[in-house]
Amino acid sequence: MAAQTYQPVLTPAPGDARVDVQIERHANGQLAKRVFRRDSQPHGLWQEWDADGRVTLTAEWRDGKGEGVWMYFHPNGIVRERSWVTADVWHGPSEGWHANGQKAFEGTFRRGAKDGPFRYWNDEGTPRGPSAQLLADAATPVAVLADGWPDGFNAWDITLSRDLETLFVGTGDDQGNHRRIMMRRWKQDAWQPVELAPFADTTASEGTPVVSADGEWVYFSSARHAANEPDNPHRDLYRASRASGWKTVERVTNTPRYGEVTLSLARDGSGVLWTDRRRDGTATMGLYEVRLARGEPAEPPSLTFVADLTDLHVGDASGEAYPVMAPDGSFLLFSNADIDETRTKEDVFITRRTPSGWSVPRRLVNGVNTNGDDVPVQLLGDGQTLLFRSTGMVGAPVHRVSLSAVVPPDEAAPAFDAALPWVFRHENTFTRR
Repeated sequence: MAAQTYQPVLTPAPGDARVDVQIERHANGQLAKRVFRRDSQPHGLWQEWDADGRVTLTAEWRDGKGEGVWMYFHPNGIVRERSWVTADVWHGPSEGWHANGQKAFEGTFRRGAKDGPFRYWNDEGTPRGPSAQLLADAATPVAVLADGWPDGFNAWDITLSRDLETLFVGTGDDQGNHRRIMMRRWKQDAWQPVELAPFADTTASEGTPVVSADGEWVYFSSARHAANEPDNPHRDLYRASRASGWKTVERVTNTPRYGEVTLSLARDGSGVLWTDRRRDGTATMGLYEVRLARGEPAEPPSLTFVADLTDLHVGDASGEAYPVMAPDGSFLLFSNADIDETRTKEDVFITRRTPSGWSVPRRLVNGVNTNGDDVPVQLLGDGQTLLFRSTGMVGAPVHRVSLSAVVPPDEAAPAFDAALPWVFRHENTFTRR
């Protein structure tokens, strides 16, 4: 775990006139709680014991708010959880152990939310949980996320939250109607049943959710505006915030001439936008390099178009689609079909950002591209694992593979700094180990 420095609260001396000590006891007389207070607010050490005198909690407070290291204990004295708390929320490294002393979990919180994937183990030391399922090295594709879907469920577009414990999926019927966004949560060692996403509007056509590289937003397309904007029948781009529990929605675009399908963003706000019609009206799909700007706090986000990427391949009848931008913006994955009008199925390609523009796209190798349709889904939080979807709409036909294993052999494997976990420094600045 990352080292974290903080100024501990020194338990004030009971002789201080501003200080008192709260003592509570169990019915058998055993000490149950001891809390130091300053000016009536918890300040300093907080301790709790069970009726047999075994410690259950030690915590630190500062001026009435949790601040410092909190530790929970198993009845046998083994630490059950040790977490850093700042201003009453989990914020910093967090780790836990089973009663036999075996590590149970480790990860990092940021302002009360898991900042990246947590690692989990059972009491025998066997890895478990989403990170074990999704982030293990794989030289050839491995099927994932295949269990627990309702019979006949169309899982078209899948994206995972930064901690890998929430899955959003765009779905609809076989004719493409009734498009909506559902979700699944990882709880109690299993993916839970499908439920409606908190931001979903069931009265509108919606789809193609994509979680941003920083994990703070899920972008999706929606026609929820259409009832009030009859001149804009296309789906526009919206986003829901992680901080709101994926409930608060902002509109990103308003484009009556064409509509958006999805947006894939790097951490610096650069990204690639997929539209359902090209901006000049010449074809039915478009791909554009863009930059996202937030603007003033009260203003909605805005997109600036940087470059037209609709001709990364020249001569294809279908157009580029399903963009997945590298977290550092250095390369782009996308799908394309009908290259040189040869009626090929959809394949996954990689192109790199160079001083003179994007490089000539190359097909990925080693099992990513099959005889069916293959599209990129997501680059996971470690930056080294690719999820891609292959032919078949029922369930979740998703595979994972190590990105370095599928880059064309005459190219160096993509390299960027997303492989290391975030380490908290201060409110808006992060660094890496």
